[in-house]
Amino acid sequence: MKFSRLTFSFILIASSVTALCDAQETKTIVAGSDESAPVAQKIDFASSGAAFLSDGWLAEFAVPPRVWRPLQIVHGRDLTDPKTSEYYRDECGLGGLVVNVGGPGYVRNEENWARFVKGVQNLHDAGLRVWIYDEDGYPSLEAGGVTLEGRPELQALELAFDPEHDPPYYVRDCYEFTHSSNNVARARRYPNPLNPEATKRFIDVTHRRYRETLGKDLYDYVEAFFTDEPSMMAANLGIIQEEHIRSRVPVDDPLDPDKKCLPVVSWFDDVEAKYFEKYGEELRPKFASLFSGDTAEDKKVRRQFWSLLGELDCERYYGQIQNFCREDPNGPVASGHTLYEENLIMHVSLDGNKMDVLKRFDIPGMDMLNSDPGAYFFGCWLAAAFPCSAAEFIGGRRVMTEISDFSQLNSGDRKPVDLAKMEAAAGWQAAFGVTDFTLYYSIGGAEYRNEETHRDYCRFVGRLNAVLFDATPVRPILLYYPIEELQSEFIPVARKYDPETQSERAQQIKSSFDLLGAGLSRIQTSFCVADRKTLDSLTKNPKNVQESETLKGKYRGVIFPRWSENIDYDWADPDFRVYRVSEDRPINVWEDVARELGDFAGPRLTPVPGNPYFVEGAFERDGRLIFVVTNVVGEPYRGALKLTGIDSEFESNEWFVLNPHDGSVKTFNADENQFQTEVAGLQTLIFVSPKVK
Repeated sequence: MKFSRLTFSFILIASSVTALCDAQETKTIVAGSDESAPVAQKIDFASSGAAFLSDGWLAEFAVPPRVWRPLQIVHGRDLTDPKTSEYYRDECGLGGLVVNVGGPGYVRNEENWARFVKGVQNLHDAGLRVWIYDEDGYPSLEAGGVTLEGRPELQALELAFDPEHDPPYYVRDCYEFTHSSNNVARARRYPNPLNPEATKRFIDVTHRRYRETLGKDLYDYVEAFFTDEPSMMAANLGIIQEEHIRSRVPVDDPLDPDKKCLPVVSWFDDVEAKYFEKYGEELRPKFASLFSGDTAEDKKVRRQFWSLLGELDCERYYGQIQNFCREDPNGPVASGHTLYEENLIMHVSLDGNKMDVLKRFDIPGMDMLNSDPGAYFFGCWLAAAFPCSAAEFIGGRRVMTEISDFSQLNSGDRKPVDLAKMEAAAGWQAAFGVTDFTLYYSIGGAEYRNEETHRDYCRFVGRLNAVLFDATPVRPILLYYPIEELQSEFIPVARKYDPETQSERAQQIKSSFDLLGAGLSRIQTSFCVADRKTLDSLTKNPKNVQESETLKGKYRGVIFPRWSENIDYDWADPDFRVYRVSEDRPINVWEDVARELGDFAGPRLTPVPGNPYFVEGAFERDGRLIFVVTNVVGEPYRGALKLTGIDSEFESNEWFVLNPHDGSVKTFNADENQFQTEVAGLQTLIFVSPKVK
């Protein structure tokens, strides 16, 4: 973290703390926060719960410092007036800003750079954290069109199949029908991430220019570079359906109305040479297998091809940016998010292997445009599962989310969501492991969305991080990510992709994976998504030794979705369990999973009676278990919570419940690890166990 952690002389607890003895009122100004705490509590450590309180967790819980708070994304805003930074800090309660060069001409204009440097200096002086967004729109790599200026040979390419063309397989520009021509920022031709020269030029005109212009001190103050939705591009995601959005999108590069919509795959000039180098086979005679065929040989060619493209994408785009950032160990790290996390089949054409590319972020990230917390079970969980898993596999803790209510603003009544939904959407993401919240939430737009609302939201997120950031997620179950099977099955089509364009096997694999992930969440079971490379590291003879050291001893078992391949490993842990969803079983099996996983699913608080609308995350810190529970629906839950999946005993039966909405803390006694509770609609609560013996 670039923003220093703070040490306090008092333990600060909100005035609603209960079951704490001999409290004395004081007035304490909290350094690094946006407010004072006129009524704080000085705790008598002889009171009940002293061990927990003296751990210091709650020093930053009541009024969290900026290091734990969200960052607002403000594209190109003029920050040369110090009062603007003070407004975001004091009136809005933010921890920092995500910024980029703005103004006419983008990075071409020296005046823009001078304003930007002054703005970052003001943010520094105000104590606000700083991230840099690496574009003037999205998807990243265009640099506002500068990457391709005078360098048309850097443009994205695709190999197309047209039986009416001579030859039927040919390379052409990749623009029409793709994400670069159908997004809400700007229709603009896209450079080729498979071409290392394209990424090098992008870095030169953005990242490198930021480093040179800011100077070492300010550059080192920046925490991260944020890259937004890059992809290999040759995929038809369909046009923007909402006319009121589509009609407002600027068009820099006119589209060719006569261009034929064809099945395509991403391409670069040296793909054939790299294919031969890696597999010892010529690719050109096997072009047909990339577009059709159901034989074992066809599937092998497709798997090898998409595996290769994914590796090139990792190395030539994500890896180049990460390596540049690591040239300065004190400078910003690589972060950002990919495209279309929610559709497993699209991972093939966009990334090759989404887990691989996410591992090339120092802070893997996600995009969450939907602030209806109930949407978690309908695909949104996928957006969080991949970056949170990638962070764990690389030995990291930080995970970024770009969050907004874009879906609500552009559908239904087109109104911003209220604070309760904003907090619930943040709560379930924190339960999954997200730490760094970057916001597209408007500060106005409705009577219930204003500076006060923003301050409340920022406190809420800050309180979650005050407890969870230094905690270790406990996810003993692995859900197998069958990307290689989907690579084998993937068939390009000449229309918008949806699951129905793919084989029955691909559809079954995707459906089983989706339902298993949502089902595990419905039974409050934390898990990681793991590809074959990750599983390799858990065997007796791991191929990835470095990752094996990171993952050693963390997991109890793996679940293989229906129709995924039958992989037999010699597991390093003889007690490691394997659960397979066979082809003759119903896809919707999470109740079976709940029964059959049993104790090896790990510690969790299970509602009694069951509640499928709790999203729960399990963590460990300083010998205590921490459970984050978010009720993602509006109806309250009244019932018991029972701790299951743990064999250890506690030093006492005294638990804590922390309310991040208001900063209150309460103690209670659990009877045989079970207790009665009420969780209001859209509420998030943090339950902290006694210390484990």
